[in-house]
Amino acid sequence: MLALVAVLLANADGRSGIALSRLLGARGDRRVTVVIAFGAFIINAVVAAIAGAVANAMIGQGVAALLVALAMLSAAVALLWRMKPAVDTGAVDASPAMLAGRMLVNQFGDRSHFLIGALAATSGAGQWAAAGGFVGWVLAMLPFLAFGPALAERSMARNLRWFAAAILTLWGIRTALGAFGLIG
Repeated sequence: MLALVAVLLANADGRSGIALSRLLGARGDRRVTVVIAFGAFIINAVVAAIAGAVANAMIGQGVAALLVALAMLSAAVALLWRMKPAVDTGAVDASPAMLAGRMLVNQFGDRSHFLIGALAATSGAGQWAAAGGFVGWVLAMLPFLAFGPALAERSMARNLRWFAAAILTLWGIRTALGAFGLIG
C-alpha cells in the first residue's frame, strides 16, 4: 500500500501519462503500444523490487529507511522541477520490438522504480512493492490518458503537483528523522 501511494504521488505531474498519451495519438497500433508501455514498467518494477529485496538482506533497517527518505525527497524535487516531457521522435515510427526496447531503457531508473526498490528494501516484500507501484503508476496516468496532455497545464493540476510534492517531502523528512531515532 505504501508503494501505491508513494508512486501515485511521485507521478502527480503526469509525465508518464502525457508521454503515453502523445505516443498513442501518433501511432496506429494503440493496443500494442499500451501493452508495451505497461510491460516495460512491470519489468523495471520487478527488477527494482528484486534489487530492494536483496538490499533488505544486506543492509540494516536504518540505512533502508534513509534510502526511502532519499527516494521520496528526490521524487518531490522531480515533481517541482519544471521540465518539458521528453519527446522520443523515433518511438513514433519504431517497430514494436524497437519500441519495447526504447521504453524499457527510458523507464530504467525512473523515480517510480527508485521508490519501489527503496520500499522493497525496508520490508523485503518486493512483489508487493512492485504490485503497489504498478497500480499507483496506472492510477496516476489515467487522467492524462483520458483527458489528454493539456490537463497538466490546468491550475488544479499544478496545485495537485505541489500538494503531492509537499506530502512526499514531509514523508521523506519524517522517515529520515525516524531512521536516526529522532522520532518514534
